[in-house]
Amino acid sequence: MIKILQIRQNMPGGTDTYCRGLEHLLSNDADCRVLPVTDIPQQPSRLLHYTYRDSDLEPFIAEADIVHVNGYTAQGTIDAMRLAHRMGKKVVYTAHFHPFCYLGHPLAGRLFFHLKMRPAIQRYADAVTTINNEDTRFFSALHHRVVQIPHWNNTVDSLSLPDVIHQPRCILFVGRIDDHVKGFRQLSALPEGQYDIHCVGNGDMPFERADITRHHHLSREELQLLYRQASLLVVPSKYEAFSFVTLEAMVHGTPVVMSDRVRIADYLDGIRGYAVYHYGDNRDFVDKVAKTIGAAVDRTAVCQRFDPQHIIRQYKQLYMML
Repeated sequence: MIKILQIRQNMPGGTDTYCRGLEHLLSNDADCRVLPVTDIPQQPSRLLHYTYRDSDLEPFIAEADIVHVNGYTAQGTIDAMRLAHRMGKKVVYTAHFHPFCYLGHPLAGRLFFHLKMRPAIQRYADAVTTINNEDTRFFSALHHRVVQIPHWNNTVDSLSLPDVIHQPRCILFVGRIDDHVKGFRQLSALPEGQYDIHCVGNGDMPFERADITRHHHLSREELQLLYRQASLLVVPSKYEAFSFVTLEAMVHGTPVVMSDRVRIADYLDGIRGYAVYHYGDNRDFVDKVAKTIGAAVDRTAVCQRFDPQHIIRQYKQLYMML
């Protein structure tokens, strides 16, 4: 039995969702088991994001055969890879990469990566995993073993979900509302009163409209019901390395309009039920919404393309070859 420890920043978000999803995928496997995701003590740093003390990491790393480190521009990512390598463990690195131009501090991110992260990845990582074509090209230029594996459909028995009950004018947005990367302001381009807009996410509203309904603290079941009720999900993000919400919507039979910076589109060729608009182009956004709302989604094709059993095989092949 190969035991895999995942290390990531202690905060909710896409990286945490990925780590907990991988734990679930390989929690009962006979050959590879991902250990429970744990918050390892971290030391905050203004310049280095966060760091680790070796004494905090060592007990966790000692339990594992492979250490799967998740993170991008943070000293803690380097600390974890370095110590795991020193302790004789195999290291898998996943960046959850965003191009430098989309970071909050592009120049600082670029400098930190090339001066500190890049040498650490090349020295300590035995393999790198990526989730889209763009980061595969980026990391293939600096590491000899890069494996691209998409995220997966983690909706249980998605093809046996009840028939969709779309409400004709209902548009759904899921994501932090005051995060400029998520692009909520793009919704202000929609003609007021033409649609029934529902928003799920925290944060202060950047604008108010009578046709927008806020939802807070929804259960998993309540969110799934909203996916089924919506006739369209919009993902107007400045950048998404993948997009869990797009996958969630499409397995529920809800079509999606996304910006051309949402990288799940790398995997959707030939599948009905989505449209891409040019980021920041209000006219293109409004046009794609009008043309896509209520469109049919090929749920079977989506579920097959993001089949968790296929993803399990890919991760096992990676872990077992190290």
